[in-house]
Amino acid sequence: MVPTQAWRAPSRREIKVKAGFFAISALCLSSLASAQDRDRDRDRDRDRDSDRITTLVPGTVIPVRTNEAIDVEKGDYRVYTGIVGQDVRGDDGRLAIPRGSNVELIVRFSRDNDLILDLDSITVNGQRYAPKTETKRVESRQDDSLVGGIVGAISGGQARGQAVRVPRDTVVTFRLQRPLDMGVPDRGVMRNGRHYHDYEDDRYSGR
Repeated sequence: MVPTQAWRAPSRREIKVKAGFFAISALCLSSLASAQDRDRDRDRDRDRDSDRITTLVPGTVIPVRTNEAIDVEKGDYRVYTGIVGQDVRGDDGRLAIPRGSNVELIVRFSRDNDLILDLDSITVNGQRYAPKTETKRVESRQDDSLVGGIVGAISGGQARGQAVRVPRDTVVTFRLQRPLDMGVPDRGVMRNGRHYHDYEDDRYSGR
């Protein structure tokens, strides 16, 4: 007959070890739950991203504050930079372009051979919005070569004419005349520390 082991109360050491084990188990379960919550948050963010507009439509009004002075007497396709001055919302009230988004500006020729300051692209949440490039040049209608029409006068500057002169920190408001599509790559080049879009010569010349 095997003698029965007498019951004894657990020691303090054994109680501490068991308590530590349960604490570690609870911590692991909490970490696992947190990871699952983060995954769900990422999935929701991904769903929101997929719902985001992929085209900035004509008629959208965009105020832009220039980051640098613009003084141009001939079109050389140099890119100037600015930022969006305030949140821009779509027709449905959803945020389309957050304040502070980066903007590229360029001086183009209008149909009457005047120089005119124009939008070239906007970067929203890491995505570049710009006109889609065409494989063949199609003769455009009046003003179709311009992406954004200037709304209202510019205080202390000139955005159209034989020359374009716009001081730094000037707010220029544009109304989109052409759609800007998401994910259009920047094919510009750098020369002497400046950014140029030489391909504009073929794409937008209405001369």
